[in-house]
Amino acid sequence: MAKKKGQRRGAAIPRSVEEPKNQGGEPTWKKWAYWLGLASGWIVSALLGLLALPEKIVSFSSHLPAARETTLNALRDYPRYVGRFSSDPEAWKELNLLHGEEPMEDGGEIQLSIEYEGDGRYVGEIHSSYMATHFIAPWSLVMLDGRLGATGDFRGEVWDIVRNQRAVYARFQLRVEDKQKGTLRLIPENSDDGVFPGEVVLWPTDFAMSEGVRGTKFQEMLAEGYKRYQAEQRNSELPAAKEADAKGSRDAPQKPQP
Repeated sequence: MAKKKGQRRGAAIPRSVEEPKNQGGEPTWKKWAYWLGLASGWIVSALLGLLALPEKIVSFSSHLPAARETTLNALRDYPRYVGRFSSDPEAWKELNLLHGEEPMEDGGEIQLSIEYEGDGRYVGEIHSSYMATHFIAPWSLVMLDGRLGATGDFRGEVWDIVRNQRAVYARFQLRVEDKQKGTLRLIPENSDDGVFPGEVVLWPTDFAMSEGVRGTKFQEMLAEGYKRYQAEQRNSELPAAKEADAKGSRDAPQKPQP
């Protein structure tokens, strides 16, 4: 019994309980150096990226308008509203491929000349022979502004300078009527504005735009104003003429009575 207890107390600790030794592995300090090197490279890259960030922001900002314009142009097709348009179907450029060096004059009742300024904005001129006879505008050729809406429709204003201020004569919309032919449909906001006869289909043309004529209504208004002025002048001169005649008769030498 005593011998067995002695053997039990002196028994060795199992090998599995002891910590395993690093057999054939790299030293710990090499592993730390490796990971530290990776971390330092990432930090340097991040710092370099931060240093180049302002330049990238400036470059991005300078190229953003052009990129946005190109993207929106692909979606909205800005050039479809650019050029010369006429309400006369005979002025359609597809029907007039051959003509002289000087462009033929447009005879359409409604004529538009539109240029694109960028950022969805347009400027141009409009000739309306209908406006010349139904509106008091001094000329049948006035200006227009336009902008593409969120849905891609063209919304424009017909305007002129009156008493050194911008006066809007009418508002309208343009929509694509036939994409293959390039025609547009003009839709007045107010059908009784006196500028447009109603909805009009406009044909792309290369004819020369009409120079415009003096508005008939404006001429009639000027004529009526001049007549009133003449009448007022005559009325103001009549009392003075009567008084002068009366004074002259009083100052005349009296003939002796027989």
